[in-house]
Amino acid sequence: MNFVEKLAIGILCFLMLSLVHTNHAVAASVDARALNLKCPLACYQKEKVLISTFKKYPLSLTVSEIVKSAYSKLGVEVEVRYLPGKRSLHYSNTGHADGELFRIRGIEQIYPNLMRVPVAIMELETIAYANRTDIVIDGWASLKPYKIGFLRGFKKAEKNTQGMHVYSAEKMSSLFNLLVNGRVDLVIESRIGGNNSLDSQFHASVMSLEPPIAKFKIFHYLHRENKSLLLGLTRVLEEMQASGELQQIIDGMIERGFAPSIK
Repeated sequence: MNFVEKLAIGILCFLMLSLVHTNHAVAASVDARALNLKCPLACYQKEKVLISTFKKYPLSLTVSEIVKSAYSKLGVEVEVRYLPGKRSLHYSNTGHADGELFRIRGIEQIYPNLMRVPVAIMELETIAYANRTDIVIDGWASLKPYKIGFLRGFKKAEKNTQGMHVYSAEKMSSLFNLLVNGRVDLVIESRIGGNNSLDSQFHASVMSLEPPIAKFKIFHYLHRENKSLLLGLTRVLEEMQASGELQQIIDGMIERGFAPSIK
């Protein structure tokens, strides 16, 4: 066999091997696509996520229960880390947590690594609490003459009270103590967070002022590295909203005094 014949045979063998390899690769790709179409979200997501939020109080505990339920439907376990409000946002935005439990719409403009899951978890009423009856509430501007207290990291309050006389604290109990002791004239909080943080023994003189200052919706946020969870969480929360399950969880938390459900 001369050199030319050997070269021709070598080229032919190379082409045959390349064709076999290509066929195997195509078949594997088709099989992978078919598997992904059949595979639930949990098959290719992490099994556990860490979510940060405000320190424990009725609102954060209630939203924790909702978010844990939503993730469980995707086969994902949730650990919630309770932190001071501003620290929580820094923690989730820098990727130390997989997401932020709840914030208002638009927080992603300030913390660009956070992605909003576009289904409102709850609609909240912002309420002013006081121990005097001469204060008339008519939107945010009506608060300007007063000393105002709210939770540190409450971005909605921070934005709408700029230039006003404000105090912030890490706990609702601290804010209501400031109110009772005359250090502030008003405490601002969601109705669910405020009503259920009042201790009747120590805050008997404190009342909610009507009408609400404002209404706003809160949303769950993911760190952008977990964007593959976005579609699944959106679908699940839409289903929970349509079925009434979101409201059932809220009602259940209120009935249990904000103790987590036993599963």
